[in-house]
Amino acid sequence: MPGTDIRWGILGPGFIAGMFAEDLAQTPGAHAAAVASRDPGRAQAFAATHGIARAHGSYEALAADPEVDIVYIASPHSDHFAHASMMLQAGKPVLLEKPFTMTAAEGATLITLARQRGVFLMEAMWTLCNPLLRSLIARVQAGEIGTPRAFSAQLGPIGVPAGHRVGDPALGGSYMPECLVYPLNILAALAPGLMTGATVSARAVRNASGVDTSATIQLDAPQGVATMSGGFVMGGQGAGPSGFQLIGDKGWLCVTDNLFNPGQAQISTAAGVENLTEPASAGRYRWEIEEAGRCLRAGLGGSPLVPHDLTLAVLRVLDQATADAKGKARI
Repeated sequence: MPGTDIRWGILGPGFIAGMFAEDLAQTPGAHAAAVASRDPGRAQAFAATHGIARAHGSYEALAADPEVDIVYIASPHSDHFAHASMMLQAGKPVLLEKPFTMTAAEGATLITLARQRGVFLMEAMWTLCNPLLRSLIARVQAGEIGTPRAFSAQLGPIGVPAGHRVGDPALGGSYMPECLVYPLNILAALAPGLMTGATVSARAVRNASGVDTSATIQLDAPQGVATMSGGFVMGGQGAGPSGFQLIGDKGWLCVTDNLFNPGQAQISTAAGVENLTEPASAGRYRWEIEEAGRCLRAGLGGSPLVPHDLTLAVLRVLDQATADAKGKARI
């Protein structure tokens, strides 16, 4: 079992990993001990920027590092399965960036491997560790808005620099697993009944490389319906607001300030309408860092906030949506 201070390794020194490292430095009981890249210069530059003691020029060296308790994987989506498999085979616990894997089959294989090896594994779905969302989940589970019947989410638009990995099919570029994975996780946590037995349909707009840059997913379940949509503007700048709403048969709730990391919400129950504000939500990646550390200290194989079954349920929907969108896409 790790000591009081969890020693983190970072695989893939990209933009998101940089924000993660910034929050890691502000999280009590945790610190970055090592970073790895296949480009030694990138690893060394990242280590210098973030005050990390060791920079490895290979992922194998990180897997063998005895002073790393857990590895945060932030490589391109197309490499998640291979890199997580390497770390799990080496006995390293893993916090794996979203999307967990490119397919549900890959996700199931990773989870089986982690369980066979007795090693912790969690998707880095920071939204499900967000304090305000955890509060909303508890209130829905307590029946305050009744049975959920309809969910909708609107993301973006999001400007993306030309040449970014999200437009490259070789790197797993795709709007659905890149962004619609967030509302799908929120839906699975808030109102799993709207995913149970659902028929999944999707439409997408693709670029010249065949990558879906805008998409809509709809679920039609016996309990109700859900829809989510949004898109990238390749070569564009800035981002529009993202939010979601959940309608029950006795009330409703909505988040309009930030779907990815909500800090404000409204909820309507029999007691009236409440405006909710949670300043702690500004902690960003801190909450998933603390959750992973808590699970490691408790000897858990997975997180109850981001359970393996939920991760797989979302991947199955993404598989169905991807398959349904093929042949219906527009360029």
